[in-house]
Amino acid sequence: MGSISDQAGVTEVVANPDPPQDPELSAEEIKFLLAKIAHLDFKGVEIEFAYILIVKLQELYKQKAQ
Repeated sequence: MGSISDQAGVTEVVANPDPPQDPELSAEEIKFLLAKIAHLDFKGVEIEFAYILIVKLQELYKQKAQ
């Protein structure tokens, strides 16, 4: 996984030279995405799309966490 550094409030994600071949998300990755999404502001038509995406991610997380 790429490294993340936080200097002076700027977060930089460094690309992994060898990205994983498996496109599936781990429970840890899903949890990270859900936590980040929780801090976003959604407006208008984005709300329904975000809701559906969050529900799908939560269901996927429950499957992975078992």
